[in-house]
Amino acid sequence: MEDGSRRGTVSDGRKDESAQYEGMRLKLIDSTLEVVGQVGLENLTIRKVSEYARVSVGLVHHHFENKNNLVYKTFVYLIRRVREQLTAGRRGIADPVERMKFTADMCFSDEVLSPGAANVWPHMWSSSAHDDEVRRLCTAFSRRLRSNFIHDLRNAGCDRTMATIWAIQAMALVHGLWIEHRVASTITIDEVIGIFHGMIDDATGQIWRLNMRGTSRRQTPDGAGAHGNQSASGR
Repeated sequence: MEDGSRRGTVSDGRKDESAQYEGMRLKLIDSTLEVVGQVGLENLTIRKVSEYARVSVGLVHHHFENKNNLVYKTFVYLIRRVREQLTAGRRGIADPVERMKFTADMCFSDEVLSPGAANVWPHMWSSSAHDDEVRRLCTAFSRRLRSNFIHDLRNAGCDRTMATIWAIQAMALVHGLWIEHRVASTITIDEVIGIFHGMIDDATGQIWRLNMRGTSRRQTPDGAGAHGNQSASGR
């Protein structure tokens, strides 16, 4: 009994230590995002993060070794957050069009567009040009997002080819509208959402109109259909 109690105490202690460790890492990543929001990623230093988090420089190095690793883990954190929110939100939406619109909205949420995150995203994509780990991270995220759009478009009635084409256009809007809104400041967030939702309505509305016409033709009485065919051939 005593040995079992000891083992339980040790196990609980390890869980507490693990929770504290992960909690500190999350605190440092949040601090990194805050510092980046204030000074930009190019001016980020370990010291600035430690000062913002009110911990020692050594503690930051203990958790992340160096600035490059801290930045990479921040990339991972941002992508994981968006992915988790997308997965949780999409799960409760039955209508494929509404799922797509939710996905579009998530790509331009307040969290994604916050000063810290908004400064990190462009650096992440530019880093992917010369950093294999970052490129794999970005590629996996893009593939997952495009797969979601294709899945929803297929559910809305698109064939595989058109679903893929529309999904590629949706991905282009994610990146293009993000830059136009957050970097170039040429359009408002309401315009961003309106344009994206309009594209989704165009993609799925065309399919619905085709389906409606097909249903109408199938419901035409045989006699009328035959008469229509005879008239057409007569012309």
